[in-house]
Amino acid sequence: MPFGSNTSSNILQNASTAQLIPGRVISIDQSSTLSNGEITIEPMKVSGNQPGSLGIKATPLFPNVKNYPLINETVYLLSFPSGDFANNPGNIKYYYLTPVKTWANNVHVNPTPAQQEDIKGGNQNKSIAEIEAGSPNISTEQNTTTFKPGVYFNEKSNIYPLYPFEGDVILEGRFGNSLRLGSTDISGSTSLNNWSNVPNNGDPITILRNGQNISLTGSAQSLIVEDINKDISSIYLTSTQQLPLSASSTNEYFSYEENNKPTTVNQYQGSQVILNSGRLVFNTNQDHIMLSSQKTINLNALEGIHLDTTGPIILESSQVSLGSREAIEPVLLGGSTVNLLSNMINDLRSLCFNLGTQIGNNGILLEPTATTARSVMNNLSTYQNQLEDLKSNIVKVE
Repeated sequence: MPFGSNTSSNILQNASTAQLIPGRVISIDQSSTLSNGEITIEPMKVSGNQPGSLGIKATPLFPNVKNYPLINETVYLLSFPSGDFANNPGNIKYYYLTPVKTWANNVHVNPTPAQQEDIKGGNQNKSIAEIEAGSPNISTEQNTTTFKPGVYFNEKSNIYPLYPFEGDVILEGRFGNSLRLGSTDISGSTSLNNWSNVPNNGDPITILRNGQNISLTGSAQSLIVEDINKDISSIYLTSTQQLPLSASSTNEYFSYEENNKPTTVNQYQGSQVILNSGRLVFNTNQDHIMLSSQKTINLNALEGIHLDTTGPIILESSQVSLGSREAIEPVLLGGSTVNLLSNMINDLRSLCFNLGTQIGNNGILLEPTATTARSVMNNLSTYQNQLEDLKSNIVKVE
């Protein structure tokens, strides 16, 4: 849609009748970015006319989905009646769509230079072809205004776009974060990615990834596929797929009977949710955390399992095996055992009392029975006093 001149009235007149207005972002209002994402764009040269020199302010078109452009990126504007349309029908407001993918497959930054200026001038004097091939065009003092993508945005050379498979819906951020709504992809007998080794073509999979493999090298245009073991953090929702996850702990499952062990994560084929990251935190600020399973719940760690609470730890089960799944020695009931020992001590004290006071045929105490009995009675009194100390104040069993 051509612009007849650079005057404000002509630009607005042409803009009000145009369906889409191309423009280059020349500034971002940092004071209002968090509230309405307002930017200023410069209308671009189209159809042989000169580019506009007057900036047009615009906000995101969609209220619930926002994709904020960087400085020097290209966006398209739409004009609609403003919010006070009822009082001022002639007032219009401008809204922008998502940034245009200027440089081939680049998902990180897509700057468009000012039309009056030479594309060269970066710290490495990159050509358009070099930039489109993936070499970042980082600003220098001579060219800061043209190629600086934002106030604090740093351009990186190691952010790679995802490889699209047939039928995929992919949402990619600028920083190696992405959402893929994909499926099992098998061409003939060839698996096209690391989750498509089970022959059920078209079965759904959802992959949420935050941060890609930091060891990747190559052109910024190189297409990559998610790596569950090397991406920084990811969530996989599968249907029938088998994922090559390398578990951090053992897969031996020693606590299980040999014929009842769970299938290892990297061998399981079916619907599952896998979370993989440097650390996982499950926290509730109001209510419970509920873990429920049709079969068993396995906790597996290399360095130990710790349970800490200021309240009670309660295990209710038909059987609790400690130390080994083959443990057969029963645990004594503390209270019952103490009561039994106390009764035995009382009986022994009665026996010792009788022995200690028994008179022989000569009219004197039987010795050395009497002395031994009195000594044992004293010891039994000490044992009686120590019985309560055998009971744990923390661990209780039924």
